Amino acid sequence: MIRSAGQFEALRLQPGADLRQALERRVVRPGAGAMAVVTCCGSLSGARLRPADATAALAIDGPLEILSLTGTLSSSGVHLHLAVGDSHGGLAGGHLLPGCLIRTTAEIVLLALPGLRFRRERDPVTGWRELVIAPRRPR
Repeated sequence: MIRSAGQFEALRLQPGADLRQALERRVVRPGAGAMAVVTCCGSLSGARLRPADATAALAIDGPLEILSLTGTLSSSGVHLHLAVGDSHGGLAGGHLLPGCLIRTTAEIVLLALPGLRFRRERDPVTGWRELVIAPRRPR
């Protein structure tokens, strides 16, 4: 385990914004090498998810409520899971893909971890690009 103090950041996305792309833009800026999603609530006009062990995207028509968003973000990649609910109480979840457009709002709190550096590397066991955690060296 590697520890780091953190700094909270809050943002609100406007209607039409792409949820994943907006989060990816947060970590391409200097000094944002390790972040985690603390909370997110809002709504989507539709969602694109990759369910567990699936290779194809699942498209879900909206309107949808964002019930949960969790994950880690770094400049070398993000790993984000989204759970949404429809107007009938149906639930769906999976890996967040581009194409999840904000319907009314998305209120997001992120935790920046300046003492850490996240990167993604192919893991020989899983075959996926998995999270590698390292202390950030002072400049």
